[in-house]
Amino acid sequence: MGESELKGDMGCAAGGAPDVIAAPLPQEPQARRSAAARKVGVEIEFGGLSVTHAQKIVQRELGGEIRVQNRADGPNPHVKATALGDVEVYLDSRYRSKPGLGKTLVAMAEPLIPVEIVTPPLKQSQLSQLDQLCVRLAEAGATGTQDRVLNGFGVHLNVEVADMTAEHIGPVLTSFALLEPLLRRIPGIDLSRRVQPFIAPYPKALVDALCASPPQTMDDLLRLYLEHAADRNHALDLLPLLADYAPDRVRAALGEGDKTAARPAYHYRLPDCRLGDPDWSITREWNRWAEVEQIARDGRLKALIEGWQARPRSEQLMSREWAKHAADILGISGREGIA
Repeated sequence: MGESELKGDMGCAAGGAPDVIAAPLPQEPQARRSAAARKVGVEIEFGGLSVTHAQKIVQRELGGEIRVQNRADGPNPHVKATALGDVEVYLDSRYRSKPGLGKTLVAMAEPLIPVEIVTPPLKQSQLSQLDQLCVRLAEAGATGTQDRVLNGFGVHLNVEVADMTAEHIGPVLTSFALLEPLLRRIPGIDLSRRVQPFIAPYPKALVDALCASPPQTMDDLLRLYLEHAADRNHALDLLPLLADYAPDRVRAALGEGDKTAARPAYHYRLPDCRLGDPDWSITREWNRWAEVEQIARDGRLKALIEGWQARPRSEQLMSREWAKHAADILGISGREGIA
């Protein structure tokens, strides 16, 4: 992982959209899905616009027909048949579904509640169209994580797995677990999101277990993850993937009231949403994820594992110090800038 791969050198194309090419995922032998065929669903959180205004921008940029589905917790607008498929535009579900908030209260609170745009699974080549949409949202007044201290807006990538096996998933999980402290610092996750509970870091015990005894089967991986990280609010949430593999066992671990939506995808929740920042784009965040997968498939993962196991426990518990050491292992320059 070179500095450019983390920081993402970028220019701007005509019209203001970031001029970044989506990096390829590694090709995995004998996997069910080829690297190029794997799709990604995207969730974008932001403030500053009403749902109605946001859906009109989606329609203007991507085409389609605006429709509204009425739900018990309020209207659920979406734009049908856009260039990217059916795109949902609604108030942030964390607030919309709060007990006791009826339709009237939701409507009154709408200016203060973040908006989410949720896409269907996309081809990797379609991410550039989302970058252009983000430019238009920012031009219309949409705000990102960096605009206010308490914004804490994120972008989630739901990346289809290559195959539902420990051989394919285990190394990616281990790669992310070892890189997480570094990813939080280069280019950095805004403090407003670091202090919120929605992207809690993995416990060190999970990292230890993955390095000491890599899971050989999906049952091993399921047992290990549920023991150490049975919570949706991690920067890489594997529960939707595991619920797709073993729904009854995940439900038993999380309780009958759990609403985890099963899907065979990595739910990568770490990235900020920095609408209006010329040095940010969804494609750039995708490229960081692609690099996590690349590291999972080459000798750098072995080097990171050996580095983790060789470090004193006191340093492992200090994420900043491990981030610096991981940067050294990967040959990343500018390690002194890690916050």
